[in-house]
Amino acid sequence: MEQFELFDQVQLTEAIPLSGEMSNALEPWAVAPVGTTGTIVEVLEPGEAFLVELFGDWVVLEDEAGLKRSTHEHPSAFRETLGVEVVKAAHMNLLHRPNPVKSDLFRLLDAMPESLLAEVQDFAEFLQQRHGPAPHPSSVTQ
Repeated sequence: MEQFELFDQVQLTEAIPLSGEMSNALEPWAVAPVGTTGTIVEVLEPGEAFLVELFGDWVVLEDEAGLKRSTHEHPSAFRETLGVEVVKAAHMNLLHRPNPVKSDLFRLLDAMPESLLAEVQDFAEFLQQRHGPAPHPSSVTQ
């Protein structure tokens, strides 16, 4: 069986009922269908159960109109969240494992005292200015 890790991108192999209330969604979803993609945001039971943010279509946020369908090419586009659900390992396949350096940075930031976070942010912004902007997320993963 596949060993899943924090921030892995996964795809559902079984439909998952959605338990959350998503009143701002473009369409109400009761179930995330087979093939829905998501990201593991918490490991509940290693190798067994995971909290997965499940994604729908590409959308953009319009000022007064709320969400509007889009494509991944739009510079402000992001994937609509269908829900954050508990998913068993047997109900998903691994699509993509993130860069291990990014995963390690998230872990370090999560454990870091609040007093140091501003310093880390300043340093990251300095590096970004020195080396250029990061690519838009839609050009990295689709």
